[in-house]
Amino acid sequence: MGAEPPEAAPPRASLDDLSEATVAPPVPDETARNEAALFAHEENMHKAKLGWVGAVWGSKSEKPGNIAAIVAIVLLAFVGVLIFGYSEWELFSETLTAIMSTISLILGYLFGSSSRGD
Repeated sequence: MGAEPPEAAPPRASLDDLSEATVAPPVPDETARNEAALFAHEENMHKAKLGWVGAVWGSKSEKPGNIAAIVAIVLLAFVGVLIFGYSEWELFSETLTAIMSTISLILGYLFGSSSRGD
């Protein structure tokens, strides 16, 4: 048996050839379409479970923290109005103390509740 000639090296592509080359984007197969449909279904179920009130307040596990944060923001706005509009009021000091105590309690709840391991 004779010696076979060595295989020739494949032709090298030039930069011009490579710049003209196009690659078609991958076409999703049936599994990918099923997965996309499953994710869409789960998202719709989550939205239905939350309802329009849940879209604002959050789910069951997030609701207490969200409500506490909203109350803290409202109280901070009230403190701003109190400081800039009613600083000469006779009950200013007592009202400010009560509101700031409530805000401190809420902040303690918000930052302390994340360490519970929920």
